[in-house]
Amino acid sequence: MRPILGYLSTLPFLWSTGAHAGPINWGFSPSDPPPYVAMSGTALQTSLTRDLGELVASTTARAVVFVAVPNNRIDEAFTQGRIDIICNTQPSWHSHPEQLSWSDVLYEDADVIATRSLSRSPASLSDLKGAMVGATLGYHYSETLTEAFASGQLTRHDVRDLNTRIKMLERGRLDATVEMRRPLQHYLLTKPANIQISDWEIERFDLRCATQRQPDDSRSLIDAIHQLLDQGQIAELIERYQ
Repeated sequence: MRPILGYLSTLPFLWSTGAHAGPINWGFSPSDPPPYVAMSGTALQTSLTRDLGELVASTTARAVVFVAVPNNRIDEAFTQGRIDIICNTQPSWHSHPEQLSWSDVLYEDADVIATRSLSRSPASLSDLKGAMVGATLGYHYSETLTEAFASGQLTRHDVRDLNTRIKMLERGRLDATVEMRRPLQHYLLTKPANIQISDWEIERFDLRCATQRQPDDSRSLIDAIHQLLDQGQIAELIERYQ
């Protein structure tokens, strides 16, 4: 990776904006699994969220403060001015996305189904009819999956974290679990388990950053992210966690 300082001379506008701005209040959901978010107690550890926040802060010559916000409180946190930005999100996960400014796509991910290795991997929701399915509290699932839970086609069981869901799946306490592909693959690199990941994707989505629409310093955050995308630095961050 080229040193960050090597790029700063190309960002005079971002530097001048940062010189007069306070710290970036960088929101994140503590329930997002690694590599997006890694927690030790209440402290955010090395992860895509922390790496990206520190990179943007360095690029804009600002400090950064990481603010944990539950998924169902993110819009409220923007309204109250508690956070300036949140990444690893998409417009459909917000009640009023038109009130936010959006970055270009940072990376893609998808919701997939994990099952025990000896089970037949599902190719559709109908293959899971009657199953007890692990889910994440507060997570925004596709309309199709949400309707399957609401109708009783599938039984939803909210579980606090990925590690616990995988253990429950291995022990037969869940028939399947819905996971984001990148965190699940990341988990299995360090903690191999007797599970399989479906090739079929329930939903594929583009993940972005969102900021408040009005302040000039919020616009500078989006500009910095676009500069980093163009320079390939965000792609390099993602490669660290592959």
